[in-house]
Amino acid sequence: MRDFRMVVFLLILFSICTLLLTGGKLAYDRASAVFNRRLYAEILDLYDYRYTEETVESDFARDFKTLDIGSHVFYVEKNPERKTVVFKVDGPGLWSQIEVLLAVDTDKEEIFGLRVLSQGETPGLGGRISEKTFQNSFSGLFIKPEVKVVKFATRSNEVDAISGATKTSQALENLINRGLENLERESDFLFSEGGN
Repeated sequence: MRDFRMVVFLLILFSICTLLLTGGKLAYDRASAVFNRRLYAEILDLYDYRYTEETVESDFARDFKTLDIGSHVFYVEKNPERKTVVFKVDGPGLWSQIEVLLAVDTDKEEIFGLRVLSQGETPGLGGRISEKTFQNSFSGLFIKPEVKVVKFATRSNEVDAISGATKTSQALENLINRGLENLERESDFLFSEGGN
């Protein structure tokens, strides 16, 4: 009788654990799908592609292909008129982690666009990196020899820093250049037969 109770107890415990793990997996899958839809919408917005909430995933699949290379994920635009690739890069800011979506036109060797996905920098100072006006100043910026965020931009690879946010501006510059180095390492594969 005692063994029977032990078996019943273990079966009940096993069933509860299985239900909890299954529920956790379902919640993870649902959260992942929401995150991906938001990311796809940001990328489509960056390119001024039209979409609706209901069709964001199919619209994204129509215009971009996803490539997992090592620990990096790249989104390559399918438009044959230009060779652009979008990827996320993150790193430390002054007060928080900064996550950026960077689109690069590899033919022209310039930034196609930039969007800050998340940051927790000082509002009104470093937090201004989330403003579209600042983000749009990166469009058309040359990536060679490297991107510079400086006080007074005069060169084609320089953009004006945010006044009063020197450390955040430097962190963003480092973040972008590190992302561009990763892109450079993977660019041969991205636009080769394996990437197309």
